Amino acid sequence: MKRRHVNASRRPHGWLLPALLLIAAALNAAAADRPYFPGTDGWKARPPATLGFDEVALAAALDFAGEHDTTGMMVLRHGYVAAERYWQGWTPQTSERIFSTTKSIMATLVGMAIEDGRLAGVDQSVADFVPAWRDTPKSAITLRHLLSMTSGLGFARERSVLMPVGVDAQARMADAPLEYAPGTRWVYHTPAYRMLARIVEDAVGEPLADYQARRLLGPTGMTHTNWDTLEAPNGRTNYLFMRSSVPDMARFGLLILRRGNWDGTQLVSEGYVIESTRRSQDLNPSYGYLWWLGGESGYLRPSGGGLSMGPMWPECPPDAIGALGAQDKKIYVVPSLDLVVVRHGGAAHGGRDPTGVGRFDNELLGAICAALGYRA
Repeated sequence: MKRRHVNASRRPHGWLLPALLLIAAALNAAAADRPYFPGTDGWKARPPATLGFDEVALAAALDFAGEHDTTGMMVLRHGYVAAERYWQGWTPQTSERIFSTTKSIMATLVGMAIEDGRLAGVDQSVADFVPAWRDTPKSAITLRHLLSMTSGLGFARERSVLMPVGVDAQARMADAPLEYAPGTRWVYHTPAYRMLARIVEDAVGEPLADYQARRLLGPTGMTHTNWDTLEAPNGRTNYLFMRSSVPDMARFGLLILRRGNWDGTQLVSEGYVIESTRRSQDLNPSYGYLWWLGGESGYLRPSGGGLSMGPMWPECPPDAIGALGAQDKKIYVVPSLDLVVVRHGGAAHGGRDPTGVGRFDNELLGAICAALGYRA
């Protein structure tokens, strides 16, 4: 038999196979360390125990939620679904009003417009978009004041501006009296905050819904989120609330947990996310840029009253933040636990905690954090 001659120069080097194995192991490790994000084809779930939960305690927390008029919940750890449950005929596709939870999403759109160079920054004067305010005391009002609820404007509880029918809400707010010097009072002011929607729309030069779809909803796969609007007589749009589904709310929470990054793409700057989710002023220590903050020294409630001492959610980690709306619509983000919790439904406790910043938050989020072994 004729023996085949092998050119020694073509033989695999002795070190090559181990090196290739090391490279493959490194690539696998890098993939394992890379944060998980859901695709548009679905969301990966993992058994709660593999994500660090006491499964009995987590199930009890969800049972508690279901007993308090919850219609949908989702709990994420490390980006994966640890629990998802629906009640009262809801499904993952059900989309309903999220009320003031919209505010935190709007704050992110402001950050995106700044990132795109369409807004100069949070210290830009609102008078750049409301000509009637130029050369008046109202010219001192900045985007930061609208984001932090410290504009000093009146009409805070004016229903014709909250739910405008037959008026242009922006023009109506432009006529609001200046009751306090900007930055000197914290007043929960939904009509003033709503000015931000029109400001962003004018700044980016396209309908707000189109901008939001292009910059936020599309990239993150939020397919069941849209605005409730009313058309003003002058043809402009009054933006009221967003509607959203439980998974869409969770996607937004995951974006904030990852500091504005979505699967390797920075949708809004990390610096802006950090700035918007920390104390924005000292009048209400527990308020950022349209985000509620845990772990602070005190808080003011949306309904008014004096400063309540201590953190809003004493049983929760101090870095917990919340996008909170009426009827206990919730998006909680807890960076120290790599946790996102979403709750949709009606008002818990029969509406006896209508402010949306206290008892139920502490009970629900506190129980889920305790299921991860957290103790205050």
